Amino acid sequence: MSKVRKLTIFVLAFGLFLEVDPVSFVFHGSLTSTAEAIVGRPATPVSVAGVARRTVRRY
Repeated sequence: MSKVRKLTIFVLAFGLFLEVDPVSFVFHGSLTSTAEAIVGRPATPVSVAGVARRTVRRY
């Protein structure tokens, strides 16, 4: 088997491994702690409406 063929097989196998649902590999415990977001702070979905209201020009 040539090096190119081995590399191609490896890349395809690795891509298939990444395509598998990663949630199935996480057990009852999680590797990260829970995330908390404060409404109205930057990067929270609710704050977008407030920013839009404040940036609209009034005539």
